[in-house]
Amino acid sequence: MQRKRPTIADVAQTAGVSIGTVSNYINGTATVKDTTRERIEKAISDLTYRPSAIARALPGHGRRKSKDLDGLPRLLVVGHISVDFLCRVNVLPHRDDRITAEHIDKALGGPAANVAVAAAGVGAPCSLDVELATAVGDDPESDWALGELLKRGVHALPIKRSITNRLSQAIVIIERNGSRTIISEPFELSEGDLTANMDVQKEARPACLHIEGSQYESMIGSVERFHRAGWKVSMHSAGLPDTSRTPTAFTELVQLVDLTFINDVTLREIFGYRTPLATMIGQAHDTLFKIKRRGDVVVTLGEFGAVVFPKSGGPQIEVPALLVDRIDATGAGDSFAGIFLAFWLHGASLEQAACYAAIGGSLTTTAEGAQGHIAGFEELKAALPVNRTAAAR
Repeated sequence: MQRKRPTIADVAQTAGVSIGTVSNYINGTATVKDTTRERIEKAISDLTYRPSAIARALPGHGRRKSKDLDGLPRLLVVGHISVDFLCRVNVLPHRDDRITAEHIDKALGGPAANVAVAAAGVGAPCSLDVELATAVGDDPESDWALGELLKRGVHALPIKRSITNRLSQAIVIIERNGSRTIISEPFELSEGDLTANMDVQKEARPACLHIEGSQYESMIGSVERFHRAGWKVSMHSAGLPDTSRTPTAFTELVQLVDLTFINDVTLREIFGYRTPLATMIGQAHDTLFKIKRRGDVVVTLGEFGAVVFPKSGGPQIEVPALLVDRIDATGAGDSFAGIFLAFWLHGASLEQAACYAAIGGSLTTTAEGAQGHIAGFEELKAALPVNRTAAAR
């Protein structure tokens, strides 16, 4: 028979104090006497109690915001976090095959979490106040994930419990050539959840809401709320629903948000491009030039870098990827978006942001896992090609 997980009420009863006192101790919201603290700590230890991940991380519950974040641009990322199980094999097995992986490791993942971590990882002089609005459960993996995010400079806002009341999981099968296959569980947030948990106010600093593609349609109703408060809104195409992968829907998307990240495969699918890369870039320019867009569009090209189409309709900006020994391409596009946002929110030009983002996205592929290699500012700067140094200053 499975042992029932102890609750805060059990801790309070064992320590001989009220639930409110235990809550104040856990969240640091009020001073607790030394003798009372000792009783609570003993009860927590004896019961092996773990505070609920959601209770510890909801806005206003235990977030003692660091003064180091004062005045920094704010980035709120909405979307998916997961625990990834990384499996390295020589080649993807066929149906009914049984193979042995070189290893199976646990890592933090999920497109939105990858964006948030990459953005926070850039650091000074492009430091951000980064938050991740997501769904977690009341399980050890959720506690672990929230702790890992905090180590990486990201504060999680669990605005919803997952349906299974545990952290979403994904299996990432990595082949020796760097290709990967990702099998993930369904994940959904709703606009209502965000509205209920966020009091959107004007900021005296640059602020941006970044939406994972899988959440785009359910978040449409919130975009204008953030715009009215003076926020920028960006989106990347990871998980973009099929209903938004049409020319008409994509046109509406780029008319709604200030910055769109989309990979070339998705762009080809939406507009039916079947031409070589160079020709496809020209076709994309012509297509986007005809749209009266609210914002800029960035198309990531994998190992070939990226191209930026300014909302002004001017010439596209092409930036190369960094030549690296690719080990795992998982999350490269997410890292690109996060690093781009870090520079963009600090006032960098589109070319500057794209240069650094292309380098960071490339470096991400040199280690296993979407967050296996998080590049900071100094590493990005050191890897900047000589012919791009002046443009990226």
